[in-house]
Amino acid sequence: MTPEERAAASAAVCRRLAALPELETARRVLSYLAAEDEADLAALHRVLLARGVQLAFPRVLGAGEMEARAPAGEDALVRGCLGLREPDPARSPLLEPESFDLILIPCVGFARSGSRLGHGGGYYDRYLARCPGALRLCAAFACQELPSLPDEPWDLPVQGIATEREIIRIG
Repeated sequence: MTPEERAAASAAVCRRLAALPELETARRVLSYLAAEDEADLAALHRVLLARGVQLAFPRVLGAGEMEARAPAGEDALVRGCLGLREPDPARSPLLEPESFDLILIPCVGFARSGSRLGHGGGYYDRYLARCPGALRLCAAFACQELPSLPDEPWDLPVQGIATEREIIRIG
């Protein structure tokens, strides 16, 4: 995708997500700060903050482990150990995994079964296992859809996928 296509598709993903009833009622959401090849949810983040939602983002701890922190603002973001933007722990309170209503997850690829292909570190699978009550939604581009993906015993499927074209409900 060109940068212009990616920006337009990201905006459409954000509009679809913002209209979901589950996001209209969510009070605490874990999202992500997009890498260059991921759907950028910055527009959705602004909508959620305007609704009074407490918004958190992952912070990599190393060795496949992450935590969720709620930055006090844009200036409370730093470059983390993987080169991605993440909350500065000195200015971002730690939130417990079981406290989230909804989790927005990036992907490299997805299947309509709810399988998701990440970047291979297992960060989200380990973290999601600690969030039993949270709705798991993947944000992706339609071109990332695959006919199927292999599932490992530790892989946690998502319950929905938002692309620029549609919302896919699983289960």
